[in-house]
Amino acid sequence: MARGRTTIVAAVALSLPVAIGAWFALRRGLPPIDADPMLFALQCAGAAILLALMTMVEAVAHERLYHTSIDPLAGADSSRLEVNRRCLQNTLEQTAIFVPGLFLLAHYAGDLRAVAATAIVWTLGRWAFWIGYHIGPMWRGLGAFSMFQSLLVLMYGVGSFGFELAGLAGVAALLGPFLAIEAYLFIALRKPA
Repeated sequence: MARGRTTIVAAVALSLPVAIGAWFALRRGLPPIDADPMLFALQCAGAAILLALMTMVEAVAHERLYHTSIDPLAGADSSRLEVNRRCLQNTLEQTAIFVPGLFLLAHYAGDLRAVAATAIVWTLGRWAFWIGYHIGPMWRGLGAFSMFQSLLVLMYGVGSFGFELAGLAGVAALLGPFLAIEAYLFIALRKPA
């Protein structure tokens, strides 16, 4: 278990600086984007979902169609299929965090290049997660930055919304409970069961 945790931490440590650098490079390097913020967020979300989530859906579907796992109840799933299913499940979960955060970012950021950079880096992160998982389950940490990015973007958007409603009290009311639960989970789950 300790070895696995070390591998995941190493994978995150390797990929996080690259992801941050890529986001800033895209944010500065993309030309200015003059578009309706909500439509642009929808377009970016659609492209990211097609390139990340839908490719994983297709990987699972093709594996089922062309191999003995066509009967999902027969217990004939290959390890490749199991990895693809787990990546699909995780990406579906991450999409639920990514998409509302992207819309909030489009509304509050003022520069749509940040939205484009976020969608591109998220997609790359999902691919890195998928590839890393196929290398070995602990190497899935190569794409963990997409989860961190989605969380930060969602917190930025919700915090901006809270500030708009009630200043710092609104920020505290919306982000405080999440941070308290996160702290509790971090502390409680570090103890052996």
